Amino acid sequence: MKTKTGVIAASLSLLVAACASDPRNVNQVAFEDALSFNDQSAERLAEARSTMAGMNDEDIRSLLNVALNDVTAIIKQRGHGIYVEYTDPDGRVYMWYPQNLSVVLGTWGISNAFSPPRACFSYMNAHHGVTGEFEPTECVETEQTLGGAYVIDRRGGDVFQLSTKGIPYIKSTGNLPPWPEDWEKFDRQ
Repeated sequence: MKTKTGVIAASLSLLVAACASDPRNVNQVAFEDALSFNDQSAERLAEARSTMAGMNDEDIRSLLNVALNDVTAIIKQRGHGIYVEYTDPDGRVYMWYPQNLSVVLGTWGISNAFSPPRACFSYMNAHHGVTGEFEPTECVETEQTLGGAYVIDRRGGDVFQLSTKGIPYIKSTGNLPPWPEDWEKFDRQ
């Protein structure tokens, strides 16, 4: 007789194996591309600092809201790999994080505790795939958010339907997920 824990573990193993074989998960970022992206990130930070110079906190708050309101972003960040984040207009955030079995839920908002204001995130069920630690609340440097320093690509709306359907598959840290309109070519493989 199988124990409840054994059945759950077996089910999870089958789910992980099925998702790991998803052809969309093989779209890995090459080392050279990752290095180039890191250089671009530094340039974006510098450009954002320059743009912010002389702006008041109210204007910066407005720009932060525009940058995050109803946006899906594919992000590459050292120590985290590539993940997808949808920031809902109601202040909820849905993250497709590497090695997680489900959407990481959280909230986002703009904090006035800093000058200039910062975008802050709180993740309720985050599990860091590398360290295994729970991810705490974080407030992001303003120039990082406004410059899109670590954003590979972004689009308006909940493109991957993370808020309604969950994660499309369990992704690896180096997986650059294709936008849904490109999935058809992966499904043919």
